[in-house]
Amino acid sequence: MKFRKLLLCMITGIVLTGFAKVYTYAAEDNIVTEDTKVQDTTVNASTDGQAVADNGTVSDTTNTDSSVTDGESTDAVLGDTTGTSSEEGNDSAAEAAEAKKAAEEKAAKEAAEKKAAAEKAAAKKKAAKEAAAKKAAKEKAAYSKADLRLLSALIYCEANSESYNGKLAVGIVVMNRKRSGAYPDTIKGVIYQKYQFGPATNGALSKALKRYDQGKFTSAAQKACIKAAKAALSGTTTITVNGSKKNFSKYLYFSGSLKGNTLSLGNHEFK
Repeated sequence: MKFRKLLLCMITGIVLTGFAKVYTYAAEDNIVTEDTKVQDTTVNASTDGQAVADNGTVSDTTNTDSSVTDGESTDAVLGDTTGTSSEEGNDSAAEAAEAKKAAEEKAAKEAAEKKAAAEKAAAKKKAAKEAAAKKAAKEKAAYSKADLRLLSALIYCEANSESYNGKLAVGIVVMNRKRSGAYPDTIKGVIYQKYQFGPATNGALSKALKRYDQGKFTSAAQKACIKAAKAALSGTTTITVNGSKKNFSKYLYFSGSLKGNTLSLGNHEFK
């Protein structure tokens, strides 16, 4: 009986001891499970912002990666902006240089054209002056003693009482007719043209020519007529009137009373 009780107590103790161990194991297993959950939570959190190295060191990969990415993006943006600004600056400088060059070329072209026009005008003026001088020289060399004799005698008949300018004006009218193309092209032809000069038909010119041929054409008035004839034959076309020069190259008529006259000189009217 006592042995049974002892055996029962021993069995009960063994059972209780085994139950305690099982409870303890279950509790430890539960602790491990909780630890595992904590570790899993930690690992999950590390995937969001951290990484665990082989040696247990935690690295903040999120911040590092983000910093690198942001840095690269910033550099890229700055690089693109700088490049664009440089290109725009180069384009503006090139356009300004081209505009300046175009303006300089235009100014040079205008200056060249202006210079060419001035040179052309100067050359034309020089040519006209040389032509006039050549013509005057030709006329001076061309007139003969016969022309001088005939024109001197006519001037005397028409303007012996006029001033030297009045005498010269008559000689220029004769020469203007010779050059005009509307009258004969010789001194003799102009003077003896019918109904033009009265002395050529009334005998006054013949008397003056006779005195000239006899060497009696020597008075002051007659000498002034010879001088005026030489000037007109040499190409003189201007006369000084009241201190200023008057161009007589267009006058073809003169008379004591001339309808439509544009100039009066002494006793004669001219047009």
